[in-house]
Amino acid sequence: MTMYAFTFFIQAERTEESALFTLRWFVLACVGFLAFLAIQVLPSLETMATSPEERVMDRGQARETALQAAAYRWGVRADEVERLRLTHLSDSTAVGYLEKTKLSQQYEKDWDAALPTDVYRADLQLADGSLLQLSLHMESGKVVAWRWLRDGSGGKRTAGGSPEKTLQSWGFDPADWQATGETAEDGALVYRPLKGALGEAKPELLVKPGVELTYRLAVPDAFAAYLAEQKRLASRLSAIGFILPQIVLFVLAIAYACACRKWTSFRRGRVIAAVYFLLYFAFTLNMTAGFRSQASGEGLPADDAAVSALLIANGLILAATALVTYFAAVGGDGLWKKMGRSLWPRWTEPDYGRTVLRGMRRGYALAFILLGAQSVIFVGLDRLLGAFTSSDASQSPYNLTYSWLMPMIAWCAALSEETLYRLFGIGLVRSWLLGGARLLLRREPSPRAASLLTLAAMVPPAVSWAFGHVGYPIYPVYSRLIELTILGVLLGWFMLRFGLITVLFAHAALDATLVGVQLIFDGLPLDWISGLLSIALPALVGGAIALAHRWRRGGAVLTPRSPA
Repeated sequence: MTMYAFTFFIQAERTEESALFTLRWFVLACVGFLAFLAIQVLPSLETMATSPEERVMDRGQARETALQAAAYRWGVRADEVERLRLTHLSDSTAVGYLEKTKLSQQYEKDWDAALPTDVYRADLQLADGSLLQLSLHMESGKVVAWRWLRDGSGGKRTAGGSPEKTLQSWGFDPADWQATGETAEDGALVYRPLKGALGEAKPELLVKPGVELTYRLAVPDAFAAYLAEQKRLASRLSAIGFILPQIVLFVLAIAYACACRKWTSFRRGRVIAAVYFLLYFAFTLNMTAGFRSQASGEGLPADDAAVSALLIANGLILAATALVTYFAAVGGDGLWKKMGRSLWPRWTEPDYGRTVLRGMRRGYALAFILLGAQSVIFVGLDRLLGAFTSSDASQSPYNLTYSWLMPMIAWCAALSEETLYRLFGIGLVRSWLLGGARLLLRREPSPRAASLLTLAAMVPPAVSWAFGHVGYPIYPVYSRLIELTILGVLLGWFMLRFGLITVLFAHAALDATLVGVQLIFDGLPLDWISGLLSIALPALVGGAIALAHRWRRGGAVLTPRSPA
């Protein structure tokens, strides 16, 4: 560690929350924001510029399109449809292969119009017991795949003909497709194109006259096995590095909340925990279709009981996480005050409103620094590890009942994770390290040693926090560990330098900006408005809290005491 960096961390250890936010931070924020724009935003803008006419159907349009297609192609009247479930599905294996091999643009150019990797799937349950399953192109609305399941109509509307006739009737020239002689698990015949391979992968049509016309991208067995192993590894790492530490932290948070009650109050954290639970529970109910995509079997619609079970399980997990957040807030506040630091101001303090406004402004600047760091890390992981992304339809805005509620997830993450991993986690490890140093030295460690121990205390919570994100479709899975461990240490440093309020806003602004950009570019009508509101939401929340505090204190003027 250079002397400059060493001095920087000592300064972070000694500086109070009211430290001046100097020009250096503003310059870093500008550099970070420009890096974010160049690396993460401009590629999406270039894609939009090349295909400005492409707009994704919203869920209402997709439902209406499915009903019209069922009536036109199969003679199914709207009054025959007892239930229509709409789900966004994505072929994560195909997306991962195309991203890994840099063939996504080629696939979009050559095959996306006929065989898209992402579709709206409409499951139409009919009164006669039949289930008509239609896969719709998300932009054109074209039926790109269909299947009859559990047909109880005695053969009604399922007359077929030859496979070649079926291909021709759906716009595929039989002369361009060759039967492989293989059959799928359900007995469908497999056809491959004579031209148009993508690396070692080939599109395949699965044909069963009168019953099915579906497709898939047959990726190399080695890649499919690699991706499956990565997913299993992610599950193991999450269990060992995230779930188990969460349980341990829960027990320790309760213990330290009780042990440090002299320095804190059990009223602390109630609002944070309650807001977290209510926001996340509302968000969970909003993503019912996402749970349906997660619970869907191979080509089968999700059972209502399976979706309900996932919703209930997630509700219980959220309740437990809210309790962890509450006790972490109490224990973390007590730990830091016991160690002589006050990182979390109280509502009853006269300048609380000013502190929130200052924290909001600093939070945005720090979020831009984090976005820039994240962007640079992405480039490094791509160059050094060949990192690539896949897809996860369960987290898709297309599976939200109301996509404009998606920004709630930014605040859920900020409230829970900063309270548990930064306020409590760092305080816990720091108290252990300083206590161990006192036992070994038989005296108080020097300021320089204390700063080094504080820096070391940031790492374990950051690593545990990173383990909680390895389930995201980014491979190899340890690339997420590297990225978020670095960001976790930065967030810890920001908390020590500027306090909990600032780091809450930094985390919220970071996630709100990422969510906002996703909404702006998701192609849904009016979602660009939701995206802009998402980016502005931390500022709106900070202003609302400050106004509420001023009102409770009788209209005191909120004049910042120091430049931010």
